[in-house]
Amino acid sequence: MSLADLSVRRPIFITCLVILMLSVGYWCAKTLGVDQFPNVTFPVVIVTTTYPGASPDEIATLVSKPIEDEISSISGIKRLTSTNLEGVSTVAAEFNLEVDVKYAEQQVRDRTSSAKRRLPTDIEEPVIRRIDPGDQAVLILSLTADLPEQKLFQLADDVIRPKLEQVNQVGLVEIIGGREREIHVELDRKKLKLYEIPASQVASRLKAAGENTPVGKVDAGKQELSFRALGQFSNVQDIKRTIVNFFGSDVPVTVAQVGTVVDTVKDETSRAFVNGKKSLFIAVYRQNGSNT
Repeated sequence: MSLADLSVRRPIFITCLVILMLSVGYWCAKTLGVDQFPNVTFPVVIVTTTYPGASPDEIATLVSKPIEDEISSISGIKRLTSTNLEGVSTVAAEFNLEVDVKYAEQQVRDRTSSAKRRLPTDIEEPVIRRIDPGDQAVLILSLTADLPEQKLFQLADDVIRPKLEQVNQVGLVEIIGGREREIHVELDRKKLKLYEIPASQVASRLKAAGENTPVGKVDAGKQELSFRALGQFSNVQDIKRTIVNFFGSDVPVTVAQVGTVVDTVKDETSRAFVNGKKSLFIAVYRQNGSNT
């Protein structure tokens, strides 16, 4: 019996079968994951080495070349490239697709360790990592406003970042560019000597004064109340008034008496521009296994 004959003889059965197939197809379409960066493994391992103050030529000769010589002997390598910038060497080892990336990474680690004896002694520890498409940001937002750099960064860090982190399946929110507010305490050596206070003591007192500390509990009938001493600084004046020692028997010595408190910003580590104007980039990364 052909399918056409069966359709004519059993129309109810065919109708139910079609409805079932459409229902299953609709359910599969609704539950099918959509991923801009599917879980694909690329057998590429990157070695990044920092040598502060070295020129690109010195980086190529003293850092990249010894690492390349060691890594090149690993079996299964398809391509080996290096990028030499001011103070930074990046060596990329691409392996054939059939090579297990975990094996490749371990081999690169072993060979890089062997190359250390030929590298300058004052380099930083090489950083070795695998290339993973899931490490890329799924969304990058730009933020521009007529605000000082530290105010713009504070807006992104205190307001926008927490909101984005609450979104379902968001794993990490990173701020690129801008300058974060930073408080510097510049101590006067002569005043420290006068009051017989070591700089380490000032640092420890400031750290202790800036912490929230539990001070105990009190039973109140059916309730148990917890108390904390709030020590977070709310402004620069709080820092200036922090007592770091007692001079003589009972004369308090504050931070303002031994140094200067400066409200400034951190050094720039990255810059972001939109249409030639300074701005911030907010990069959003997904959680592992989530859709993009």
